[in-house]
Order: sequence, then structure tokens, then C-alpha cells
Amino acid sequence: MMKRVFGSTALLSALLAVFCFSGAAQAQQKYMGLAQPGVPPVGTEEPCILNPCLMFAGDFNFSGQNPNGLWNGNNTLFNISGAVYIPVFVPKKFKGAKGKTDWNVQGLFVNTLAEDLGLGIGVSSVSWSIVQGVAEGGNPTGGQVKTICSGTGSPSVTPTGRSGFGLPEVTILITGISCPILETGNYWFTLVPTSPAIMFLSDVEDNSPANIQGPGTEPVDSSFFVSTFFGFPNFANTTDAAVCGGIGCDSFSAGVVGTAVH
Repeated sequence: MMKRVFGSTALLSALLAVFCFSGAAQAQQKYMGLAQPGVPPVGTEEPCILNPCLMFAGDFNFSGQNPNGLWNGNNTLFNISGAVYIPVFVPKKFKGAKGKTDWNVQGLFVNTLAEDLGLGIGVSSVSWSIVQGVAEGGNPTGGQVKTICSGTGSPSVTPTGRSGFGLPEVTILITGISCPILETGNYWFTLVPTSPAIMFLSDVEDNSPANIQGPGTEPVDSSFFVSTFFGFPNFANTTDAAVCGGIGCDSFSAGVVGTAVH
């Protein structure tokens, strides 16, 4: 049985015939994410390799500990939406900062397993936000949630060369965003793609994932999921069995691009 979790048993029951793969189909799609001619070599498309990176939780590893993916997208084919709130800790001091400890955020990205339903895996736009005040059971539009910055835009979509559950993984990156300088503290960010494909945010379960970078960190067991369709109108921790089936989803393959400033 595949370990992929779609976000709720309700969706799995309603759309089982559409979203389950046979062993043969998995074998045919396994290598769809490999870099093609004209695309940067595998690995170099990582935003944290080509650009200044303030936080990256590390690469998805399908052969690692409890790999999984969680719905994170606006699917235009079924009009189903769900968003993962990814935690980020901005430290007060960090090695080599030379007094530059606040963050000038210039971009956000997520690594995503993309399920092509016959209309491609293109992303027409993304909605993004950086917020504070996220907590279990809280209302995403309630007064306790403070939006630091948010917006929409056209992202770049680049194959990572990795795959999982027969699905290729892509990096979805938005740059040129405008945010106030972030001082030390706990934040959460969202980056939700609009696409005819189903987008599963890749998780990170290894103790020492490849390409993990700082100075910022993504605290484990602090991500939250929101989706009215899946029955989570309020913040639900992604480690809850009802959200990810108790498999993985402790942290996610995502990051923040930018520079440290005074």
C-alpha cells in the first residue's frame, strides 16, 4: 500500500479511483522529475545553492524515514484548496552575522511532489504570506493571527531531479516579494500554488537531511494545515493522525531566500 496521504479519509474515499496508482503506473512515472536538456543539472536548481538563503529545511528523501507529502495548493480541476503553514525561527544572533541579525526576505520556495491529472503540472500563480500567531485550533482569519506581509505572483517551477510515490518533485519559487524586515522571533509562511495538478508539499524526516541550511531553522512538529474541504477550517498540526495519517509531516522541504541586515 502506498504511504502517500492526501490530507483526509474523506478525499481518499471520494476520489480513490482517480488518485491511486497501480505498480505499473508508478514505474512509468518514477523518473519524470529528472532534469532535461537546457535545465540546470540536478541539485543546482535549489534556490539555496544559487541565492542567499536564510533557511532551508533540507531535501526530501523518498528512501528516508517515513517519507510523505501533504496537500498544499489550489487545484483548478476539482476546486480543492489546502495550505500548509511552515514555521520559521529567526535567531537573535548567529555565527558570522557581524551584527547583521535581522532578515530582509526576498523570496520563498517549496519543494513539491506534483501529480499530473492530464493537464500538466504548470503553476499559473502562487499566493504567499508570512504571519505570526499560529496555534493549534486557532482561526486563520482570527485576530490572533498577524499578517506581516502577503501577496500573489508568478513563480518559477523547476524539477529537482527527485521523485516519490511515482511523482516528480519540483521547486516552486517566488522572488521579488516585499516584506518588512523580520526581527528575531517565530513566524510561519505559506506558499500555495494554483495548478490543475495536485501539489503535495514534500516533507523532511531525516535527522540530517541533505542541503539543510541556516541561520534560520524550521522547528519540527510546528507546521499546521488549513483546508475547509478536508475538514480543517482551523489550524491543525500536521503531525495529527487525522492530517497526515501519523506518517511523517514533522517538517517540510521549504525555505526562505534573502539576506541578513542590521
